[in-house]
Amino acid sequence: MSALFRKVGGMSRGDRLVNDFLTQMDAYYASPASGFYDNAISRRYYEQKLRHLKFTPYPNDGLVTFGASGTNLCDRQLVFKNDKATRPEKSDDIPFRGRQRRLGTAVVDYIQLDIVHMPKRLGKGALFTMAERKNTDMFGNVTFEWDFEEAAQERKVFEYPHPETGELVQFAITAKPDGKFDYAPDGSRIIFEYKTKASGLRAMNGKLDYKGAQDDHVRQVTAEAIIFGINEALIVYESTQKPAWFSDEERTSVTKGQKTWADGQPRPDLRAFYVEITDDMKNALLSDLARQAALVYEQRAGGAVPDVTIEMTDSCGFCAFSGHCKATLTAENKTVLKRQESAMAASSMAGKAEHRNLTTYLEGVSA
Repeated sequence: MSALFRKVGGMSRGDRLVNDFLTQMDAYYASPASGFYDNAISRRYYEQKLRHLKFTPYPNDGLVTFGASGTNLCDRQLVFKNDKATRPEKSDDIPFRGRQRRLGTAVVDYIQLDIVHMPKRLGKGALFTMAERKNTDMFGNVTFEWDFEEAAQERKVFEYPHPETGELVQFAITAKPDGKFDYAPDGSRIIFEYKTKASGLRAMNGKLDYKGAQDDHVRQVTAEAIIFGINEALIVYESTQKPAWFSDEERTSVTKGQKTWADGQPRPDLRAFYVEITDDMKNALLSDLARQAALVYEQRAGGAVPDVTIEMTDSCGFCAFSGHCKATLTAENKTVLKRQESAMAASSMAGKAEHRNLTTYLEGVSA
């Protein structure tokens, strides 16, 4: 462990950053002043949002471009996404899902607005402040913007060896993080990603206690570390369910599984996780992206679409090419999957997540 990440005052670097961040957030939202926005700060924030309210296409260089938040696509989904002849499926969804997506976007917008207010509201208590970037136009005029989302977006081209053939593969990564923090105690720069969870307080905390930050979110900040050269990140989760306004521990009308307070305290609705992005993590991600990019180039040259595997069915619920994927499944691939499903049904895997995902996928496949 490098000197930068040694324990400070008995607390690890990661634990200290998490503690300092959550302490800052709690101090801001506990203050009555948090309900009032400064007009000048708000105006600057919204003017920046308006400046970047436009569509900017990627350069027409033919390269597969991975968004940092989309580095977890399965091989098949990635090929479909990069195939001009295959269109994403657009159909009506269950209404609450649309509202949930809108809620998630709105929460992140307001978190950013709150964070840029924190130096004024908390003074020296604001250890994490939104970093700013210096922009110089063609006339030499200098302006500053907060370093988040479209203002921070960068796209870089990479050439990396294929993990199996060793052949160099070109591809690009683009990233626009929810923010970059300046951490006052030592002047370091921290990547910031904010996620909302609709599963409820107990479910969110139980899953985070068991698994920590989600793997796809760790991949996202790893991609951002590659782009920006920042090797530390905070991934923060907020539950859209909040604890009861007053303790519900003693309320007999609230069942045990629905109680939002425990041991005299509200259950946490905000959790933060520190990630130190290592060279091994970067190389592993670049290697996997090189492998996936090669699949796209092979398909463009007339090659076959990758077969569906059990692992791929884990993310089918959020795929915009689900119908096309099932319609183009080869007879051989279908036979293999059905054989695997039968084996899982007769084993200790029966009814578990992997088995349920595969079963659900096969239900939409013609006999």
